Amino acid sequence: MADVLFTLSADGQRLIAMNAAAERLLGYTVRDFLKQPELWLSLVITADRQRLSDFRASMGRVERTTYRMRDRSGQLLLLEECLWSSGVGHPLCGRVTDITQRDKANEQEQQLARAYRLMMVRSRDPMAILLLKDESLVISHANPAWHLYHDAACAHSRLSLEHLYLPHVLRSLERAEPWQCDISLSLPRGESRLSVQMVSLGRSLADEGRQVAVMARDITQVHQRLEHVIDQQQRLARRVDETPGAHYATAGEWPPEELEYLSAGSEALTGLSHDLLMASPGLWQARLAPDELTICQQRFDEAVRERHSRLSLCYAFVHVDGRKRYLQDDMQLSYSPAGEVTAVLGKLSDVTQREAHRRQLDNLVQQMRGVVFQCRLSQEGELRYTYLSPVASQVLGLDPQAVIDDPMLLLARIAGREREQLLMSLQTSAQQQSPWEAEIRYQHPDGQERRLACVGLPQVIDSPEGGVIWNGYCDDATARYRIEDELRQSEERYRFILNSVSDLVSIEDSHGICQYISPSVEKLCGYRPQEIIGQEIKQLIHPDDMLRIAQEVHRAACLGEVFRIDFRIQHKAGHTLWFESISTPSMDPVTGRYQRVLSVSRNIHERKLVEQRREHEAMTDAMTGAMTRASFLDTLDTLLSSSSREQMALILFDIDHFKRVNDTHGHAAGDQVLISLGEACRAQLRRDDCFARLGGEEFAVLLTDAGTATGVGMAERLRQQIAALEVRFKSLTLRCTISMGVATPLPGETRDGYLHRADMALYSAKRSGRDRVVLASQSLSEDN
Repeated sequence: MADVLFTLSADGQRLIAMNAAAERLLGYTVRDFLKQPELWLSLVITADRQRLSDFRASMGRVERTTYRMRDRSGQLLLLEECLWSSGVGHPLCGRVTDITQRDKANEQEQQLARAYRLMMVRSRDPMAILLLKDESLVISHANPAWHLYHDAACAHSRLSLEHLYLPHVLRSLERAEPWQCDISLSLPRGESRLSVQMVSLGRSLADEGRQVAVMARDITQVHQRLEHVIDQQQRLARRVDETPGAHYATAGEWPPEELEYLSAGSEALTGLSHDLLMASPGLWQARLAPDELTICQQRFDEAVRERHSRLSLCYAFVHVDGRKRYLQDDMQLSYSPAGEVTAVLGKLSDVTQREAHRRQLDNLVQQMRGVVFQCRLSQEGELRYTYLSPVASQVLGLDPQAVIDDPMLLLARIAGREREQLLMSLQTSAQQQSPWEAEIRYQHPDGQERRLACVGLPQVIDSPEGGVIWNGYCDDATARYRIEDELRQSEERYRFILNSVSDLVSIEDSHGICQYISPSVEKLCGYRPQEIIGQEIKQLIHPDDMLRIAQEVHRAACLGEVFRIDFRIQHKAGHTLWFESISTPSMDPVTGRYQRVLSVSRNIHERKLVEQRREHEAMTDAMTGAMTRASFLDTLDTLLSSSSREQMALILFDIDHFKRVNDTHGHAAGDQVLISLGEACRAQLRRDDCFARLGGEEFAVLLTDAGTATGVGMAERLRQQIAALEVRFKSLTLRCTISMGVATPLPGETRDGYLHRADMALYSAKRSGRDRVVLASQSLSEDN
């Protein structure tokens, strides 16, 4: 037994008997207590010792008491002692219980309860305990956030607490687990959506009714974003259905045995209904030629083994109408960490016409005099041929397939030094992504030496193996040296084309000196070529663009890459024109610095004017001529983040009873009122002030270099001018008034807080009777 039982004399001063629990509790044996009657009281702390003596002496008047005492190890214990007697003059029986842990648990529970109450009071989420009494709800406890939301909602929408919560409270009481629901509140600032969780607490202590704990969270923004995402998904699905071809998704296999998604365009592409293909994807596979299906499966398996993320297949498909069509299947493959295909996203396109053109191209390649080739240079520097047109057997004297299998059959017939130069030129082309050109001395199998002229365009391979491929053309140029005259004529024709081109072609050295400029400069810029060549090219460029162009030239020259830039050129007549230039720096392989820059520039002045006009239209409300909401908010953010934020004032206003104008005279009359109001405001405001239409009949004015007095004065002048404004619409004369709120920014105030204070001032003006100006409070807490 854990409790200590003992017997005292009738006067409570002498210990008669005690059980062994005392030794377990205090560390002293029963013999110690019997030999030393004062031992028990000596262990009690001094502050409680007299109270214990009085308690034992007052038996019959007090039944129990608590006191503190130390055990043999010095640990402080809290004990509860009870005494009772069977009669007057009889010994006293007692029981001592260790309540140390129970007291600590009670203290922890109290601390936890205080923490919960503090958390509830400070929480931004509405929390309350509702009491259900006779089909009516009473708030038993609620935090400030609850009153902030629900008091405003009940006052604004005139809805009672029972209307909002009673059905949900009844459902939560019927269930053992918590009840979750969403509730919409109509607040002055707009609709708010709350996610509410209710937990039944049983009946109240006073048995006044059943209690329910209500915890809510404002999910308005989350709900809006969710609706936006759903809307985007729906629009994306519609766009996918509207795009040519068909899109599909499978769980990872091809041909698909089960489709997870198939767009509506599949019916027009295959002739099979969408539902039929979803139910039986095998019909797709059945309309492919067996040999082509096998090849496609092999290519798919190879792509999976090499972990390619993209794959493009082209195969013949028999349409329901019996005609053969060629489909291109562009796939995007997703893999698991283990390397298994988890999903295949594909797009089917009808390439029947393109396939016909490809076949014509194959026929043309076979008829070409030179060799069309494709070669690949691996990251290790190994060169292999992946394609040679059939004419290679005539030009090279070698079987094309044999060269594909063993490229040394071709490379061995090139002199060793030229073979090394060939590989170096390919590596340079790969690094710079520039066209590759080479002239090769080739020992033909017939014993004659021939000169081969090769050209190719590099393309980086998007695969784990990497490398670069060239698609090119190789021709027998042996006879070229016999036709130098024709080459000179060709060069003259080239110069003629260059001099006749309408674009501006120029070459400048690393110091910015013009080395060449095409004759078109006279037509485009008014200068003769002789006035520019030998001079700094920057004399043509607008001063504001010089630094930007110099930086771009330096950057591109360091990287050795082609760059595009827009800039302004000063015409000799004095006006400015916009040009777009594509420039290529030429690098010195020895020094690594650029030697010259070749630029081809085109007049884009008309396009720039159109772009500037469209940009202005995007930032301006078409009806009132005011700034758009997005443009105004960007300007407000800029000013609030600048050092001049203290010298600005914000005016928010809207037209009083504007809906009556639309309902009574029609929207055309309302539009005329908005147009007239915009003209009146722009005429009254200063040049640097910002006037914006935030939406509907709500407007804003942002005054720079202005304080509170200036802002209120300007607002009052605008109010008076609008009140005196007469709007002519057909045979009617319309008038309107506006309610205005004025605010200046507070230190550290955010944009939303600034707008909110001005908005609250506007609402105050409306509540005070409209057609007036109200200054916002200068405290953040007063508007919250």
